[in-house]
Amino acid sequence: MKKALKIILWIIAFLLFPIAAGLYFIWPSRIWEKSISKGWKIFWWIAYALLTALLVSLKIILCFVFIVILCGDSGEPIISREDVPASAYRNSDDFYKLTGVEFPELEMVDSLYYDENTFRANWWNEYKFVVKGGANNSFYRYLNRACKVDSTHWEHDEENDIYRYFIWPDQHPVDRSRGMCDRMVYFNDGSISKPWDGDYISVEIQRDTIVLRDGWVR
Repeated sequence: MKKALKIILWIIAFLLFPIAAGLYFIWPSRIWEKSISKGWKIFWWIAYALLTALLVSLKIILCFVFIVILCGDSGEPIISREDVPASAYRNSDDFYKLTGVEFPELEMVDSLYYDENTFRANWWNEYKFVVKGGANNSFYRYLNRACKVDSTHWEHDEENDIYRYFIWPDQHPVDRSRGMCDRMVYFNDGSISKPWDGDYISVEIQRDTIVLRDGWVR
């Protein structure tokens, strides 16, 4: 609530700045009002009012255009299967370093590039794998254990039976066996937090299908 109020007050200050500045510079004329004729006073106040109205109108239009660009959709999402960069994670060893879970032997079957095609677009490279020979029970035991001991990154959607992994990598490629993990944002008060935008990596596992996304979110 306080943050929203601060934003509103800044917008009002931005729109009314020429009025406040104009009053500041015009006010001294009142000190010498006896030396300025009534006609000139009227002239300058009318000129000031017109200039202020013009500047405020331009700023309102500028704010409106900015909001439209920021929130508007510039077209249909872009999906391409051509020239997709090679994945940095291709086999069970790579996925172990990325997630800390032992994966069975994998085979990539598809890849694509997705872009929301908006002003602040989210995008990702997506790679689809299948488990060679099908996933066994031990793999799911590893996943269930990861959801308990590493709940920061792993979760299990029991309703849809989907395992999900998400990380804000501090380095590329990720190797959690060497201590790599999430990057952090440091604030002026000394507190730290995970980022709310930037590059990320996610993994979704549903039965024998594994989807890896390496992208950017805003």
